[in-house]
Amino acid sequence: MARLCAVIRVTARTLLLILVCLLAVVSGLQIPHYYHASTRTNSSPPDRSARYNPATPRAAIAIDLGNTNSCVAGYAVPGKPETMFQHCIPSWVAFSDDGTALVGEAAKNHAAADPTAAFSGFKRLLGLRYHREDDEDLVQGLIARVPYKIGARNVVFPSIQVQATDGEVRQLDVEQVASMVVAELKKMAEEHLGRSVRRAAVTVPQHFHGPSVWAAMDAGKMAGLDVVRVVSEPVAAAAAYGLGGKLREGGSALVLHVGGGTAEASVVTLMDDGSLEIVASREDPFLGGDDFDRRIVDHFVELIKAKHGKDISEDRVALRKLGVACERAKKALSSQDRAQVSIESLLSSGEDFSESLSREKFEELNGDLFGDVIALVERVVSEAELGRSKDEIDEIVLIGGSTNVPKIQRLVEDYFGGRKLDVRLKPDEAVAIGAAALVHSSDGIYHNY
Repeated sequence: MARLCAVIRVTARTLLLILVCLLAVVSGLQIPHYYHASTRTNSSPPDRSARYNPATPRAAIAIDLGNTNSCVAGYAVPGKPETMFQHCIPSWVAFSDDGTALVGEAAKNHAAADPTAAFSGFKRLLGLRYHREDDEDLVQGLIARVPYKIGARNVVFPSIQVQATDGEVRQLDVEQVASMVVAELKKMAEEHLGRSVRRAAVTVPQHFHGPSVWAAMDAGKMAGLDVVRVVSEPVAAAAAYGLGGKLREGGSALVLHVGGGTAEASVVTLMDDGSLEIVASREDPFLGGDDFDRRIVDHFVELIKAKHGKDISEDRVALRKLGVACERAKKALSSQDRAQVSIESLLSSGEDFSESLSREKFEELNGDLFGDVIALVERVVSEAELGRSKDEIDEIVLIGGSTNVPKIQRLVEDYFGGRKLDVRLKPDEAVAIGAAALVHSSDGIYHNY
């Protein structure tokens, strides 16, 4: 009887899916290109990919929603690469004292005044559920790392808690918060083009499973966009670097993404049919620039306590100010050997705080985390089963702002025998550039979600 009931349930779901598809066709709705395809390794996530469909509307923009920064890219004139445009903003949303929603740089600046009313890093929550063990571990991990409160809507879905001006605490869906960033990017694209925009491709990490992919799509829809394509981030990066035309048949490339909050390594291979297939992928949801910043912050918290007798470890506003200064110093150390960490009126007497940070000290503080990045690369290369392992990697692509760290670049070069990296594109912009190229391409050689 139980088996019969199971068969009936599956049949009912199948009939319902057929009915939905028929209604979509009759009503003229577009169903985004999305299906599951197998990969070569059981340990890596499925390659949810689809071939380019010439029917895909070309008058579309590409949205790359990140944990730290988000970008929009597109073409003013389809088919003319020289008309490509791109704009990026911090992936921050905040609410001022009067309830006004702030997005981007304004929201990030507001975090210094009220860290609990400014939100970033929420991309990791898309599509998660509290009742799933792995999802709950992710939620709890993020709760331990962010100053704002993460609650639960209907006891199931993670939500972001916002204190309204009337004192009431409201629960905002993660998709709703993400849509505010997407809406701002859509607005920037429309201002650049001088016309309205409706269609978009949205990028997602390779490890995103079904619910997370659909949540990213929902964020686009809430922002007023028709999501006609969902593109895997490593596939978009491969497109940005033109790997479909550079790799030999059967050749492979490593795409390493180290962003503000997460790290992901993927191996893509050019198949005999001309498609790019992701054969292995691994991610760490809590390894990125935020963690590097936190190490610097902890260092200066101890330094302030030792030299000035002030403990700011529980002062959220002071910690936020110190975090901003440390992030700025980290970025400066990508191009110089020493940077200054300066904060006005931080000490007990109201005097300013200013200390120097060397690149050598920064690398010392984060040495084990940089090692974790290379361990991620080593693991995914091994799982790709490429015969001679890393010697079979023909191209290396770095994406995500944290790959600007010189030490990470040197470690990757050393791992691959001193091979020089191709860094002609800004790593935090490559995904949006590649997705825009894909959505306007007709060569058909790239797989995408």
